[in-house]
Amino acid sequence: MDVVVAILKELRRMRLTRMYLLNYKLQSHRFSIQTGNRKLVDLCSQLYPNLRYKGNGHADIIYSLKMRNDSVTGKVYEILVDGKKKHQTSRKSELFSHLEWMITCNTLSHLQEFFQLHAGAVVKDGKTILLPAEHGYGKTTLTLSLTKCGYRCLSDDIILIDPKSIMVFPFPRSFLIKNGAIKKLTKSNLIDKKNGYYCRSEDILYFNPNIKNKYSIRKTRPYAIVELHHNRRFKNELKPISKSQMCITLLKQSFNIHNYKQKGVAILTKLVKKSKCYSLRTNNVESAVKLISQI
Repeated sequence: MDVVVAILKELRRMRLTRMYLLNYKLQSHRFSIQTGNRKLVDLCSQLYPNLRYKGNGHADIIYSLKMRNDSVTGKVYEILVDGKKKHQTSRKSELFSHLEWMITCNTLSHLQEFFQLHAGAVVKDGKTILLPAEHGYGKTTLTLSLTKCGYRCLSDDIILIDPKSIMVFPFPRSFLIKNGAIKKLTKSNLIDKKNGYYCRSEDILYFNPNIKNKYSIRKTRPYAIVELHHNRRFKNELKPISKSQMCITLLKQSFNIHNYKQKGVAILTKLVKKSKCYSLRTNNVESAVKLISQI
């Protein structure tokens, strides 16, 4: 009887200490997330849902998530990177948002073989349209709206350009949608809170735009670049602009131009040379979708 009890205790201990491992690959960068907490596994699956792969290949970075009980603060969550503690919080939502930020920064740092742009990107009928814009100019809203009109999403915020071929590579992470935009996009049926993770304490929704269709686009050729400007006072207008003007715009939206210097200007020159260049001024997303669909 004592032996049976001992075996049951050991099995229970093994179940409690079970380690879950999630493997991801974005281009040449591989990373893993490991944790012994099933609820944290479910949350992490919302970050890069279309980059998961099976197998135990080498990971460039391993993120470990731990949860423990503290007598003073209650539950404590920790993020370790390659075994070193990097962040600690008592809020699960903060853990999640901080992890997403760390993964994105580290991934971009590892993918220096690509020229990186701050822009959204969609593709339809073989035509890839890049949407560079400043933060808060509506890239995410416009990208979501375009996906409802038959476009496939490459990214709402980051795109990768191969310096040699000038091919566009996707950066498929979940969209980060904040505060007021959540209610607006939900009301417009562009998003559903059930298909993402909602951080109530920070009013942030991580939403996967490719729920129904698993991501299959690996790379594509640029067709047009549309600089986005949004303001309620604007008149809806899509007009061609010079390629030199677009080069200046893209220079401002480059994440790693400092690594390429003069070569970076040559890369952007090739990119705009292969693309139609436009400026879009709009006061509402419906009109913006109609104008882009005419390209």
